[in-house]
Amino acid sequence: MPKIPEVTIYANNKWSDIKPLSDFDKIVQIPWTKYIKEIHNKKQIVIHHTVSGDGITGDLSTWEQWRTVSVCMIIDRNGIINQLFSSKYWASHLKARNENLDKSSIGVELDNWGGLIKGDGTLKQFGKRRDGSPNMIKTEIEKFYAIYGNIVDCPITYYKDGFRGYEYFETYSDIQLRSLGELLGLWNQRYKIPLTYHPDMWQKSPSALLGEPGIWGHVSYRNPKDKQDPHPQPELISMLKTLSTLNF
Repeated sequence: MPKIPEVTIYANNKWSDIKPLSDFDKIVQIPWTKYIKEIHNKKQIVIHHTVSGDGITGDLSTWEQWRTVSVCMIIDRNGIINQLFSSKYWASHLKARNENLDKSSIGVELDNWGGLIKGDGTLKQFGKRRDGSPNMIKTEIEKFYAIYGNIVDCPITYYKDGFRGYEYFETYSDIQLRSLGELLGLWNQRYKIPLTYHPDMWQKSPSALLGEPGIWGHVSYRNPKDKQDPHPQPELISMLKTLSTLNF
């Protein structure tokens, strides 16, 4: 299991006043068709991050290339909740070779660059070009690069021992995590999905793959080389642990 930051929960911490989302004016409706309009019983909530720039335009452009790949909600860095379709419907978001997991889960994305590479003045490969050749970039010292090779300027979380191949990730914002907590509370009330914190959510988990109810991450279903979302930021862990102590 990867080394996960130890997070102690104290009474009256900054997440202890989170309430289930009730102000639905906070939600921006996005016209969207890449989902299946079928109702299924929901047992799991799966947290993702987008690996993209500011806003959701890039995410939607990518998902437009697929028939039914998306999630119902994307939370931007300012905490705005963008709804693509109702949480009672479903779309492919796990790629865990079990469509029933997609049907019985709710996917929510945090807008985020994901894993970052720190420049050191050497050539590094960032994927491939359209002609199939390596996309080699001479990195600048102390600059941070997203997986596409672009320099990013954002708050950064550092993992001394790394997490799924990266030492650096963009930090999820507090307001973003608060909106996530409000959504988790809403779905707990609406679908009776338990908010119990699963310490094994940061690795590929047999419990998640067997459909155990609760909150999980994309990393709970996939191998380290495939997915790194979400990363175990202490503030995210603190929020999730605090939610599991609240009675809505």
